[in-house]
Amino acid sequence: MKLRIYFSAAWHDSASPCPWVLCDDAGAVLQSGNSPPAALPKADDYIAIISATRLMCVNVKMPAQSRHRWEAALPFVAEEYTLTDPEDNHVVPGAAQKDGQRSLFVVDKQWLQSIVAACHTANIPLRRAVPEMLLPNLPPETWVVVWDGDKGFMRTGATSGMALDHGDELHPPLALSLSLNATPPKNILLRCATHGDETELPQWPKLPVEFSLGEPWDWRREPIPNDTLNLLWGPLAPKAKLHEWLPKLRPAAFILLAALVIETLGTNIEWSLLSHEKTAVAKEMERTFRKAFGETSTVVNPPLQMQRNIAALRHGAGLPDEADFLPLLDRASSALSPLPNGSITALHYESGRLDVDVKLRTAAEVRALQQRLQDKGLSIRSGDVRDTGNGVETRLAIRAGGVL
Repeated sequence: MKLRIYFSAAWHDSASPCPWVLCDDAGAVLQSGNSPPAALPKADDYIAIISATRLMCVNVKMPAQSRHRWEAALPFVAEEYTLTDPEDNHVVPGAAQKDGQRSLFVVDKQWLQSIVAACHTANIPLRRAVPEMLLPNLPPETWVVVWDGDKGFMRTGATSGMALDHGDELHPPLALSLSLNATPPKNILLRCATHGDETELPQWPKLPVEFSLGEPWDWRREPIPNDTLNLLWGPLAPKAKLHEWLPKLRPAAFILLAALVIETLGTNIEWSLLSHEKTAVAKEMERTFRKAFGETSTVVNPPLQMQRNIAALRHGAGLPDEADFLPLLDRASSALSPLPNGSITALHYESGRLDVDVKLRTAAEVRALQQRLQDKGLSIRSGDVRDTGNGVETRLAIRAGGVL
């Protein structure tokens, strides 16, 4: 449900009543009344309609500067059309026109701030405040005049219009006469704010354009397009809601979700293949081990057990094994020999593993040493690299055969 709240010149503060109407999503009126903001009914969406009598619309040639600087410049651009100080005006830019000009809507800043504050106090999340003069539907090459028999307003363009001064059935408003003398449209559609069969066209003589009678005017039922100018601009602009960003983010979210699904499926498929391959290799190693050392052998770690059993067989035959101290030291020495004197502080050998304590200048040198040892086909496990103040220390565990 949507709640429309009408703010006229008679509204002053949060205690002032204002006309309102509660509509369904299709625009049908469900309830209406006249209450201060604190007593308004709850709705899903709230729209303030600002009376044309509280607005001034002027067409100006905008200065050549970026749009993000307009907020500070617009009050001074509109200054020559107002009688108040620029700091007292809230100025909102409309759409650019064909002649390069742009409509500016000027409203009293303090009055509009009072509306926002009153709605905030009443827990009304006001997100739109639209000019009443931009609500009438505008046919091509036509002005729309809304008239209540004494005063009214007119819409002259997509984002332009003006409030009309007093007149009667025989005397048109002066603002209308002057506007028609300057740039008359081809047609004028008159929409009367009075209702009933007694509605008649006023007898306004000597006007260059003929009038036609349109539908009666009622702000309660007039459609409000989503692109209607919002006066809550600049410092009064509401914070964006998440659901307002979702339509913009939805395409990117779908692409990201699709990529994530594809990546997840690909990773799971690859992991499954690697897991299957690992299982197959482990079973093949176990079969090879049992074939070599008996079907009744207990198999826990086939690669390590295979390495140790082969070493035992070689030793039983009087042959050295690559995991023995001298062969292992011989393979590692070619990578250790380029180190500066004093870099190796200790050596320890046990069960096919050679532990080398090294002291080097930087951790990068430790990584380079590990890489040289790995290039010799040795398996390396490094301990913590400790900073000694004048270098770094660590212990490298070296094994042959790729098994640690």
